[in-house]
Amino acid sequence: MSRLNLRPARLPRIASSLLLTLGGLLALSACSEGNSEENGNAQQTPPTMEVVAAQSQPVAAWHTYTTRLESPQRVQLRPRVSGEVEEVLFTEGSQVSAGTPLVRLDQRPFKAEVQRLEAEVARIKAELANARSESGRAASLVKRNLISREEADSRSTTATGLNAQLKGAIAQLERARLDLDYATIRAPIDGRLSNARITRGNTVQAGQSVLTTLVETRQLDAYIDISELTWNQDFAHVSAEDHLPVELQLAGQEDFPFQGELDFIDNSVDIDTGTLRIGTTFNADDRALRPGAFARLRIASPEIRDAVLIPERAIGTDLDRQFVLVVGEDNTLAYRGITTGPRFGPLRAVTDGLAAGDRVLAAGPAKAGPGMPITPKLVEMPDDGALKALAARISRLQQQTAQPLDQDNDQDAATLAEADRQAAGGRS
Repeated sequence: MSRLNLRPARLPRIASSLLLTLGGLLALSACSEGNSEENGNAQQTPPTMEVVAAQSQPVAAWHTYTTRLESPQRVQLRPRVSGEVEEVLFTEGSQVSAGTPLVRLDQRPFKAEVQRLEAEVARIKAELANARSESGRAASLVKRNLISREEADSRSTTATGLNAQLKGAIAQLERARLDLDYATIRAPIDGRLSNARITRGNTVQAGQSVLTTLVETRQLDAYIDISELTWNQDFAHVSAEDHLPVELQLAGQEDFPFQGELDFIDNSVDIDTGTLRIGTTFNADDRALRPGAFARLRIASPEIRDAVLIPERAIGTDLDRQFVLVVGEDNTLAYRGITTGPRFGPLRAVTDGLAAGDRVLAAGPAKAGPGMPITPKLVEMPDDGALKALAARISRLQQQTAQPLDQDNDQDAATLAEADRQAAGGRS
């Protein structure tokens, strides 16, 4: 009786549970349908991607080389006479002028030799005067037949011999005076001294002992070897008389603060390396420039031309050619083969395949491909400072090579110089 009574009581509860379950399933179904609709709408919206507009700007082909600074004059200071060092007269590392006394040897032996030869010259002069007098008297006596011709000739020959001895003694005296002067070693050129290699009390040998070294520092040279191909392409019409401007950077520096000029072109190409040696010169007013210092040298072709610039990272490589993804009028990416030129920091010159104003995918083809629709977001060049630095360098090159500035790029020189200092650091 009890079981039969319980069954009717459970039915309402079971029915309500079924209704709740069914309602939940319907709600989940509605939510999933809404989510799928939203996902479909999202998939239909093209992704937003950054694009840049290619820019046209005057450029020149810049080439960077490594080198070391050299002094045009370098002297190893050696004594011209042997002797004992009496005094070192210079301060190590100081700047000296030509003719400045640097080291003095013991002068007493040289003075004694001068005095001995002065006495020898005086003696020979006295003997020569007597011999000439005797020769004169003999010439008078032989006319009167008071002495023989042989005796007269002997006296004349004695006077001639003493005259020759006098000339020899005078030459020896002059050499002794030179040695006395050489006992004081002087600077042969203007320049900066190194440390003293030999100090007071040491004996030095003529032409062998190195006392110190002296280098000219008012002007420094740097030599580089340019490939024959590069020279013929960019510098074929350049001569040393053109004084083509160059820029120099020392180790640890970010920019190229030192300005110089080309002043030497070798007379032939090295047949072993296929390179041509050129020389550049710098005024070493700044003490940071020292002979032997490692440096990077930057030289530009005198030919300035307009080029289209885009970010380097926007360029992709397809086997043996380079390309970019260009945004069409319908905002669809298209494959465009290009020919590239020199690099300027993060930018690359394009010599063929692009025009100024073409919109290029900034990030390159890594995450996109031809035919893909996008929502373009136009952004500035990734490093606007690189463009300002390039403009400054071209402006400076035009001024130094006396080329007329393009009216569209005529900017204030001070502004360009400041932009070069801030943004061009280390870019080639």
